[in-house]
Amino acid sequence: MRTTRRAAAFVGAVVFSVALAGCNKKNNEGAVVDTTAAGTQTATVSVDTTPIKVSDIQVGKSVGSDQKISNSTTAFGARDTMYVSVITNGAAKDAKISTKWMFNGTKVVDSSTQTISPTGGTNATEFHITKKTAWPKGKYTVEVILNGMSAGTKDLEVK
Repeated sequence: MRTTRRAAAFVGAVVFSVALAGCNKKNNEGAVVDTTAAGTQTATVSVDTTPIKVSDIQVGKSVGSDQKISNSTTAFGARDTMYVSVITNGAAKDAKISTKWMFNGTKVVDSSTQTISPTGGTNATEFHITKKTAWPKGKYTVEVILNGMSAGTKDLEVK
């Protein structure tokens, strides 16, 4: 009798383990199948796994609510705020976008970094620099860096 109870308990544990392992198991299509509910339900979730990349660098005098440049230009006045919108495509967790603003190719005027975690598609991230006094006239460059790698530059001029 004791052996029969042990065997029944063992078989019950195995059946329970197999049933538990089958719950929320992925099928070949990437869908999640929930076998714990009455009946079988299938749900397919689309996830963008394209790695993040910079697709465009926009510069101008203002940005819209979508963080894209709304007044595109590379020529600025001495008292203007300079904006850059970094357009990215793809998904990432804790991607670091940095900008480095330089005057006459040698002097760093400003630099800043933002951490983003887009889930895919096209996204815009805005940066800007401003100065309480007038900007010196001359050539400026803004470099965009994504996760430590240069993603491109844009040349600007203060006239």
